[in-house]
Amino acid sequence: MAALADLQQHLTRFWALPHHQDKALDIKLKDVQSWQQQRLKKTHSDLFEQPKNQLMADYFLTQLYGGDEFKILAEQLERILPKAQKLERLAKESALEAGSMGIHAAILAIELDLHLAQWLLSENLPVNEDNMLAAYRAVDEAGERRVQISNLKEVCYRTDKHLNSFMLKKAFALAKGTAYRYKFQPLYDFIDTGFKAMKPLKSVSDFIEPFCKRELIIIDQVHDMDNGSKPMTFGVS
Repeated sequence: MAALADLQQHLTRFWALPHHQDKALDIKLKDVQSWQQQRLKKTHSDLFEQPKNQLMADYFLTQLYGGDEFKILAEQLERILPKAQKLERLAKESALEAGSMGIHAAILAIELDLHLAQWLLSENLPVNEDNMLAAYRAVDEAGERRVQISNLKEVCYRTDKHLNSFMLKKAFALAKGTAYRYKFQPLYDFIDTGFKAMKPLKSVSDFIEPFCKRELIIIDQVHDMDNGSKPMTFGVS
């Protein structure tokens, strides 16, 4: 199954990241991730605080932007993937593809923040707004950040497409009992969390399009070396 093969590659990539063997780097990464989560909450407060968007906002902050929750998920997936061929009979390929893409998006977010953490650690700098701006510009991964935003958008639209297909949604729901029985709960729940987050939305585009538009503007502002200006709290001026 292509989706499961991709998932194994994503996990192999994740466990090869250096912070797993470097305590100081791991601590710095956690500081960066915490800062990023707070920054996202503040930047997108008008979007995230709308009642219909709150589950989706939580999904972004806890599932797609890494952190301890993702590490626990990765550990669980690592244990079940050797037996995951059974999933071919439990869930549609499209649902597993959506889950695999979500895992990949989360790992890319971790990698990009890891590079910021490495620079901050090498410069012996704490995590704050000024130093994060300096780190973004020193690491200079504007292109990679744009890919990250594009990937997040694709994950959302792929998941929404699956959710809006009655047959696919029904098949996925029916697979829950069997998935739990065969101890595939972590992967099932990761995918299901995305479905539940999108369910209150009239249209996923109402959430993901303004989110991505604002993030892309911030990327441009942060990496604009010519004017030397500092974006106000990484917001949109």
